[in-house]
Amino acid sequence: MSRRFSYSLWLFVLIGTFLVGATSAQVALLQQSSPSLSPPAASQSPTFAQQTSAEDKKTEPVLTDPKEIVRRSVEVDHHNFERAQKYTCTQRQVIKHLDKHGNVKSTEIKTYDINYYFGEFYSRLVQIDDKPLSEKDRKKEDEKLEKFLAKRRKESEEDQQKRAEKDKKEREEGRAFVRDVVNAYDFRLVGDDQVSGEDTWVIEAVPRKDFKPTQPHADMLKKIKGRMWIEKKDYNWVKVEAEAIDTISFGLFLFRIHPGSRFVLETAHINNELWALKRLYINGSARIALFKNESAEQEDVFSNYKKFSTSITILPGVKEVPEEKPAPPK
Repeated sequence: MSRRFSYSLWLFVLIGTFLVGATSAQVALLQQSSPSLSPPAASQSPTFAQQTSAEDKKTEPVLTDPKEIVRRSVEVDHHNFERAQKYTCTQRQVIKHLDKHGNVKSTEIKTYDINYYFGEFYSRLVQIDDKPLSEKDRKKEDEKLEKFLAKRRKESEEDQQKRAEKDKKEREEGRAFVRDVVNAYDFRLVGDDQVSGEDTWVIEAVPRKDFKPTQPHADMLKKIKGRMWIEKKDYNWVKVEAEAIDTISFGLFLFRIHPGSRFVLETAHINNELWALKRLYINGSARIALFKNESAEQEDVFSNYKKFSTSITILPGVKEVPEEKPAPPK
């Protein structure tokens, strides 16, 4: 039962992630540990970041139009996917199953190490209830990883290309979905705030009744309201809070998220180059097919970001070779 509900919550995460315009790298980290967002696709027209030089930013007047702030944030290309591939991190996930009164019935705590192998993020379970895995469970995780690596090693160039093309298409679709956000809401600038050391605009987003979605499933934006914190330097999303204000259904009522379900996402600037997930919090209820309704509170904290590093010694008469990431475990 917990696996079914965890999956339903992750679907809600995806909704919220589209709302904040996060990257595919961030979503991949979430999906791998649940039963990697799209990086912005190359646009035919120059992005705001390309149009505006560093000098222009210094002289640019202070923005007060919230819609324009959001539009610029959507168009900024962070190249996060490529940068995230160079990092490992730790994800600690706490799921509290609630009764109809909101009391905690049971709690699950799992910790994952997240790495990048063969063009894909992989989450490896390393702790349960903040304790190291038993020998049996550790061996099981070893076997799962080896099975995954063996499959990727045997993959033909044609299959690799197909997978790359599929990933690119999904990134482009995600990018198009995010652009719908600009027209899906009435935005209101409610103030300034400092979050994680970043100076931000605080903007409220209320669904527009006359919104006409251009992308599949974008009509769900009509049923989500939110508040966003956008940092003032480069228009990155630092934090978002979202709430379902109406029932959100998928697949002919196969899956439904109930009104009142809440979502919070926070990011952090790592090494001044990568905007990555810092915290994800969900409190909501859902119904899958004919199963009974379930409620849960889930918090994921991402930490210990480490960049791959290598050391190279050039001997006399030896040519330097391109730098590579550490080889996957065998």
